[in-house]
Amino acid sequence: MPLLTNFLNTVKDGTAVRAAIPLTGAATEEKMYCFYTKGKLPNFILSFAEGTLAVEQVDSSRSCLVHFEFSGQTVSITAAIVGAVSSSTLELSAKATVTHTHARNYFRVDTTTPIAASSMEQASAENESWRLLGDTIDLSGSGVLCSFNDPLEPNTRVKIELTLPTRGMEVITALGHVVRCRKIKDHFYHTALHFDMIDTESQDKIMACCFELQRRYLRMRVRLEGIEPSSS
Repeated sequence: MPLLTNFLNTVKDGTAVRAAIPLTGAATEEKMYCFYTKGKLPNFILSFAEGTLAVEQVDSSRSCLVHFEFSGQTVSITAAIVGAVSSSTLELSAKATVTHTHARNYFRVDTTTPIAASSMEQASAENESWRLLGDTIDLSGSGVLCSFNDPLEPNTRVKIELTLPTRGMEVITALGHVVRCRKIKDHFYHTALHFDMIDTESQDKIMACCFELQRRYLRMRVRLEGIEPSSS
């Protein structure tokens, strides 16, 4: 805990962070941008844009994951939710740091970029090779949600070719499988793919891309809301 407290003490008030807020009755957390302020450490305050946080729906019985990024480094911590300070602020108490692997698999960003999924099975008389082209909907270090014009069966093994929307439109290749596929309308399907085999360098490139996109979205959001966060 002393190391965690020391870390929090180095984070400047007004630093932009992203938090996964657990909500009552929801299995998944709500990912939200917010700003950090020191409290009586290890406690701290997260401030949200007015009207974006429904404090009455926050599930204080579950922990919250808070993601910090500064000086090219990423630190994620778990924290207990102490309670609501106001309609737009929460008080939390830091409990532990989270490994980089856990953190990088956790956070997703919305982004649209080209993606291809193709068969891994060798073509034969019974099985033809195939390749689908589509676009991503969101992206994380562990997988991607994308849209295709044709369906894919769950558990289908696929070769994934992902074009990163940053870093010079670099193409990342991975092997994975279909987690789920849902028909939205005729010839339009939302398909979740999980990365089963991806080298560490490629996964780090995906996460670097995610972090860059997060920063872009945050800058855009605070400009639209007229909020100027403190520099860190």
